[in-house]
Amino acid sequence: MAAPARVAVRRVMARLRADPAVLQSVVDAARTASPQVGALPEQEVSRHIAALLAAVATAFLDTGGLDREQLRSAARLAADRAVQGVPLAALLDGFRAARNQVFRCVAEGLDGSGPALPELVEVMVELDAHAGELQHRLIVAYQETELRLLAAGRAARIQALREVLVDGALDRLAAAGLDPGGRYHLLLGEVTDPQQHVSVDGASALVEGHLCVLTGRPPEPRPELTVTAGPVPAADLPAGYRLARAALAAARRRGLTGTRRLTGLAVPVATDAAEELGRLLAAELLADLDPADPAHRRLARTALDYLDRGSRIDRTAAALHLHPNTVKHRLRRLAELTPFGRAAPPERVLDHALHWRWALSAWLEQPW
Repeated sequence: MAAPARVAVRRVMARLRADPAVLQSVVDAARTASPQVGALPEQEVSRHIAALLAAVATAFLDTGGLDREQLRSAARLAADRAVQGVPLAALLDGFRAARNQVFRCVAEGLDGSGPALPELVEVMVELDAHAGELQHRLIVAYQETELRLLAAGRAARIQALREVLVDGALDRLAAAGLDPGGRYHLLLGEVTDPQQHVSVDGASALVEGHLCVLTGRPPEPRPELTVTAGPVPAADLPAGYRLARAALAAARRRGLTGTRRLTGLAVPVATDAAEELGRLLAAELLADLDPADPAHRRLARTALDYLDRGSRIDRTAAALHLHPNTVKHRLRRLAELTPFGRAAPPERVLDHALHWRWALSAWLEQPW
């Protein structure tokens, strides 16, 4: 590097660093080039640009490079702009305008005299390299801050979503990213990968150890055990969540897999909510069955399948891979041991079937 050129530029830079008018011209250039930066208080912009100018001048005049503290000045500027919501592109527009103004001031300070152009270009390239390093640090620090803000915002939304669903805090719907007047499909499922990302047009989070997704459209089916419901009015989401939790537990208890509709699990949810009543029904209707007798357990399972298939012998036989006569024989044998064969009054056919199904399920599920 030619000594005369470096000496000349150093002299100009030292003068500019101490000139308030130069700082003001650089601040004005940045605020004019970027409306978002211009909307900030002028003192705020001036403070940051003064720090960047000092960093470049010190690197060029004193240290021969940017040190850690000077790079932190750029990081602080980027972090402040990210927090203020100034887009990165707007920040860079202001920075480039400020850098160009500094170079204009240097050129004017040289006043057309001094070192030859090739030598001067070499020095100015060095000066620009310091500015380029600061710009790179601006970009990195801005992106890092933006990611932290996004993470913090998601954490806040997740917490708000948990408060809505678990605590019934409907005043937190907006904070959870939900429209208080909207309707949402609800998905509650087992979690196989806590780090899995769910992209939806609503909200998603791990709530009480389960994956919970609220979306404006029906969610995609999942191979893991999952309960779906909806669309549910926003005000009914806490109740829907509680029912989905109960349905998920009911489905898990019965060894089910895949995606299940909440309404399809209505009977298991209702019966599981009153387990003691189921045991009372079993004690009353199946008192003469011996839970230790495998034959009696086969009778109970056959009757349960029979009721689940609309009391159709043919469908029950096909499901159990049995001859229809075998099914008939088991049902007759159960009717000999219990009141199972008694006809229900026409107005109580549904109640009769439900009572028997509940009693048989409770009897088979008891640990005895």
